Amino acid sequence: MEAVRFERSVRTETSEVFAIFGGARRLGRVDLHYGRFEVNGTLLLEVDLTDDEVQQLIDQLDEELVQTHDPEREDFLVTVFKAEELGFYSDEFESDDESADEEER
Repeated sequence: MEAVRFERSVRTETSEVFAIFGGARRLGRVDLHYGRFEVNGTLLLEVDLTDDEVQQLIDQLDEELVQTHDPEREDFLVTVFKAEELGFYSDEFESDDESADEEER
């Protein structure tokens, strides 16, 4: 597997979201939620990885992201999904489309 890097897109007091890249290719994203005693992660993979590669990625997530945020946590729980991005939606994007539709009329 190529060298993996994480790019944070969202951060709150109790959670973070990171895009995951292997070289120039996007591999997926991970949502991390920090509880009192444990960290819950949802890993969404956009590519096929072997079981060993998935475990390596989880280990890297733990080492580079989770432990740096909460080194005293008792457990890191990860749910892994194979995902396909279907699109990006936002209120602002939709209102821009509606404005353009109204101007055309």
